Amino acid sequence: MIWLKRIWLILIIICLGTVIDYIVHQADPRFSVPFEYFPHKIFYGTLWAFVGYLVFKNYLKTPFGLAFTMAAVPAVLLQVMYFIQGHLLLWVTIFFLFLHFLMFLLPGFYICRKYKNVFIDNQII
Repeated sequence: MIWLKRIWLILIIICLGTVIDYIVHQADPRFSVPFEYFPHKIFYGTLWAFVGYLVFKNYLKTPFGLAFTMAAVPAVLLQVMYFIQGHLLLWVTIFFLFLHFLMFLLPGFYICRKYKNVFIDNQII
């Protein structure tokens, strides 16, 4: 049951970050992307954030460390994939890498701080 809670909270983090991303993409026509981009980001962002959590969970001792990891792993991997697929130029890829990281970090820190007992096993923070 704890694993379902973890996946659910990670999904919420990625969904909230994707809402922020949607707003940013609507701000300028040059940033427009097909609608499929957003469900793709939710599915793969959740997957990669969960994998990042699994890989680094023994080293994550603070809510910020949790949020940082669950923001950085999907942001980096998604941007690398989009760059390889030829979606964006290099400078735009780096710019959006930073933005996507922040978009996931903001809700991630709040949720990881509020639910640290779900993510950090039997550890005192």
